[in-house]
Amino acid sequence: MASTEWIEIDLQKHQFEDYYCAFLDILGYKDKLNLFFQGKFNLYGRVQRAMNNAGVEMSPADSPDGIITRIFSDSIILTAPKKDVSIDLMINYTSKLVSFFSYEGLFLRGGISEGKLLESSTNEHSFLASEGLVKAYEMENEAKYPMIVVDNSLVSKVSFKTHIVKFENKYILNFARYIINEYAKNESDVIAELEEIKNIKDSVTSENVKEKYEWLINYYLWFIEMCNKKKISFDMSKFSHLYNERNKSFIFTSC
Repeated sequence: MASTEWIEIDLQKHQFEDYYCAFLDILGYKDKLNLFFQGKFNLYGRVQRAMNNAGVEMSPADSPDGIITRIFSDSIILTAPKKDVSIDLMINYTSKLVSFFSYEGLFLRGGISEGKLLESSTNEHSFLASEGLVKAYEMENEAKYPMIVVDNSLVSKVSFKTHIVKFENKYILNFARYIINEYAKNESDVIAELEEIKNIKDSVTSENVKEKYEWLINYYLWFIEMCNKKKISFDMSKFSHLYNERNKSFIFTSC
């Protein structure tokens, strides 16, 4: 409508806060959902277990650090006010969440960014608008493999560079440090995890899906080798049967 009274709504001003935001997507969700409804894969139970083990609060009001986690279908949204949460805490929290989902055979990809945010919730409806979520969503769309891309604008603010890794021209979360103990204290579990990922890769027919699991194996093997450069703890002969999974096009670099 073109009346003056109608368009006056656009003159209203709002207060925006700066937030860190992450948009995560569960890979292969459609297949997992089909298995869930067939009673062969407890998608709900696995998601709940992953969230509980990662320390996600039952209610946003219970979050002591201000990070709010929302999940809808195959999408997971994280928001955190920059005035209360450091980028290091946001990265740690996201990495932990990603690792516990991976234990459940649910691999995530996505992005972390920042920007202005406005959220409003009433008894009738809720509203969430976020620059950071739009950026993170766009980054998730560009992330072909199960990785979480970190916005370039945030990299210089990260205190612990071991928490991120460079893959091609992207900075990504180094979430493997939550899965693989750098002193090889869980070596047998790591081998079992890699073998399970390899078995999944070998069971799928789609070359596109195979490549995602292949990427994950290469990332884990790279992280193990980086750990051994600091202190030789892993017996690499136990991983030799996985070396034929190597793909020279997957190049990871420490930051």
